[in-house]
Amino acid sequence: MTRSLWWALAALALAAGLRYIVRFPWADTWVTLTSADWRLLAWASCANLLSLACKAWGWHLLLPAPSAARMRTTQAATFAGAAVGSFSVAMSGEATRMHLLSTWDGVEPATAARTIAASRVVEAGALGVFLLAFAAGTSATLGWQAIAGAVALTAAALVLLRRVPWLRPAHPSGAGRLGWSDGRLLAALAFGMAGWTLQWATYHWSIAATHAAVTPSASMLALLLSNLGGILRLTPGNVGVVQGAVALGLAPAGVPVGRAVAAGLALQAVEVVPVLLIGLLILGRHGMRVPLRRAAEPA
Repeated sequence: MTRSLWWALAALALAAGLRYIVRFPWADTWVTLTSADWRLLAWASCANLLSLACKAWGWHLLLPAPSAARMRTTQAATFAGAAVGSFSVAMSGEATRMHLLSTWDGVEPATAARTIAASRVVEAGALGVFLLAFAAGTSATLGWQAIAGAVALTAAALVLLRRVPWLRPAHPSGAGRLGWSDGRLLAALAFGMAGWTLQWATYHWSIAATHAAVTPSASMLALLLSNLGGILRLTPGNVGVVQGAVALGLAPAGVPVGRAVAAGLALQAVEVVPVLLIGLLILGRHGMRVPLRRAAEPA
């Protein structure tokens, strides 16, 4: 394809985008935002913060004991990483978590990276179990099938974590790989399920705060679409992806596009603003002071 054709396609896409922006009902969106229920938004914000705390707990359980990582470090690194991810692209948030864990508590970067990858596997398994539990709770026809599927997904996640050597941190002595007990893995999976439940509550309450006719299934669909569309983080903080996911999730219910976009904006404000403030506070208090103090200590 020639360069001129690429330029023509880009110009066509830009023109279509500008036409959509000009014709979009921004007035309806603004009215919806100004009339939002702030109490529901406050509840949604609390649920989002608790979901991050659950994420940090699950990650902490996957760290090997010899690493001597403190719980407050994994919590602070998780919130700081989420703050960086709220305005960055790609995997900047995960890189921040890895860097802070190694800087503050001396955990080997490779160990931090492996446990972050393992936590992603646990979160994926927890999402599957949560979806089956959600389906069983909202459908009268699902019962033992959902339970059997949840058990199968849990077993698959445990087997994957035990069988894939790269996911397990190396032993400090260099003798093989460290493993996890079934109890720690199941506890991490439970924290993952709690985190997804709180994330769904964040979506549902944020959308409901804009007085949209949202159902549990619609908010769940928006949650899934947002996470699938934001895997690669092609936009800073997934701006646009979240709003598109909410609009698609609410489309079957006949919610107007202007109101759906307002719900997406409210949701992103709930997810970004408190986390960004907490992350900046953490980095401001500890980000520079701890490394400088350790550098000044005698060898």
